[in-house]
Amino acid sequence: MDLAKIKALIDLVSRSQVTELELTEGDSTLRLGRSSAAGPARPIAASAATAPAPAAPVAPAAEVAPQPASPEEAAVRSPSFGVFHRTPAPDAPPFVTVGATVEAGQTLCLIEAMKVFTAIAAPHGGTVEAILAESGEEVEAGQPLFRLRA
Repeated sequence: MDLAKIKALIDLVSRSQVTELELTEGDSTLRLGRSSAAGPARPIAASAATAPAPAAPVAPAAEVAPQPASPEEAAVRSPSFGVFHRTPAPDAPPFVTVGATVEAGQTLCLIEAMKVFTAIAAPHGGTVEAILAESGEEVEAGQPLFRLRA
């Protein structure tokens, strides 16, 4: 079982009502769980006949936090691990481009994890100063995706 799949499963459990998940793939078994529906997922146990699956950091499934005025903190960050998509479809234009003016709540991109697409919205109105990820690139939870200027 690869690390990307484990991270995606952790993210999926942390965003859902599921409190425990067990997955067996070949000789490897991964079991994820959490103590309550509100808490983040935590690895319970991983075992394998050949090699243990690597432990993955648990990323909280939080919404994009309000953005302070400093440039470093004005970044819109990925709420989860997944694949960054700038467009709603392969042949469609991007949601936003550098220099575009956006409104609070406007969709900036999509993050795909386990074939589930999550729309990432602008936390506040402003201008897109930079796009910090490439379409099709795997991104980590908390990774800056956009820099917005109010």
